[in-house]
Amino acid sequence: MEKVSYILDCLRASVRMDILRVALLCSFFFFAQVWSLPTNCVLSKELMEDSYKVLNTGGLFPSQCLAEKVAIHFPRNAFYSETTDQVAGVEKAVYQTLENIDALFENSSDPALDQWDEQNWINFRGLIYKQIVKSKCIMKNSEEAQDFPSREASLRVYFETLSSTLKEKDFSYCAWEIVRNEILRTLKFILDDTKLFKSSKS
Repeated sequence: MEKVSYILDCLRASVRMDILRVALLCSFFFFAQVWSLPTNCVLSKELMEDSYKVLNTGGLFPSQCLAEKVAIHFPRNAFYSETTDQVAGVEKAVYQTLENIDALFENSSDPALDQWDEQNWINFRGLIYKQIVKSKCIMKNSEEAQDFPSREASLRVYFETLSSTLKEKDFSYCAWEIVRNEILRTLKFILDDTKLFKSSKS
């Protein structure tokens, strides 16, 4: 009887172990499936619009800075697409633009906050950073964007020009207004003239 009882105990233990193994395997496959689900990797029109609105609260380009205004070539080609195959390149160009805006502010002396609204400045930078974090996966998108290097090169020249303008004008109020005006133009073009947001409702 003792031998039979021992065998039954062993069988029960074996069943419990099998159940545990099955449970662990099920958990593993469940989480593996969740982790492998595709990420909804998109740019946010709402955040882009909010960024534009916050930066635009500074009003029109100040008349006292008109004499200092310089002609800066806008990289329209960086955001241009003729076919849906080029959309991935445009998405990456927009993401790169957000990173360039953030880097421009990070590597420059802040504008005089007695002339710029400090809270708007903080809010704008926060919105740009939020978009960078939220859509970072765009740069890892497996879709081919063979034209992205040329778009990136155009953006690099553009933002280097903005950075040089700030330095040459010693980060003055008018220098920052020139930069603000250019970034507004860029954001508005992305919102109104690219295929990314034209048909988007959010």
